[in-house]
Amino acid sequence: MKKTATTTLIKAALFCFLGLISTSTRAADKADPTGTWKWSNTFNGNTRESTLTLKLDGEKLTGKMSGRNGNDTDIENAKVKGDEITFDVTRERNGNKFTSKYNGKLSGDTITGKIESKNRDGEATSRDWTAKRDGGKPAADNSAKNLTGDWKYTVNTPNGQTLEPTLKLKQDGDKLTGTLVMNTRETPITDAKIDGNKVTFTVERERNGNKVTSKYDAKLEGGDLKGKITSNFGGNDRTYDFDAKKQ
Repeated sequence: MKKTATTTLIKAALFCFLGLISTSTRAADKADPTGTWKWSNTFNGNTRESTLTLKLDGEKLTGKMSGRNGNDTDIENAKVKGDEITFDVTRERNGNKFTSKYNGKLSGDTITGKIESKNRDGEATSRDWTAKRDGGKPAADNSAKNLTGDWKYTVNTPNGQTLEPTLKLKQDGDKLTGTLVMNTRETPITDAKIDGNKVTFTVERERNGNKVTSKYDAKLEGGDLKGKITSNFGGNDRTYDFDAKKQ
């Protein structure tokens, strides 16, 4: 009987950690190419300056490429994966469309890569591309504008287990919804609120008839959710550091 009670208490204590965050090695920061980029191209002895304006909003990358006579062209198929950036620019000349495919690696305020296109004869061409961010990287906007996505963190349990729950969040204006995923089980968050860069919500889970309530109180700082979690089990509160990284 005593052994059974002890086992139950250990399981409950482990479960109490499911919504909690511990300091862990996190995935590398996703590159943020937001800003104005400039570089020069030389054709037949003539040098022309090009300007590219990019904006990353969550997972969505948009931008415009400067053209002749002040005409800007929207970029297409834009993607950011890690520190790699790719996009296409399609222009029309004399009734014909020409597409240039850009790929590059972002390091600080420099993008280095290749531009692939076809010439008038349909032959594939490739040339180096090095762009510099004008004025450096913009100051980070810490307001909680786009929390939509998966936020992963590591949990170290008392018996040495390492767990990796995921918060799946969806933001619509000031409304925040989502679930906490542990293995294959999902539990909805409740009482979610957004105030500037501050985010609060509650996760309530039940196991063996016992309820564990974890209250998240975090701030969006440089793309991370950082703060505290207060977890209540059996009337006892425990407070833990909270540090989650968007995947």
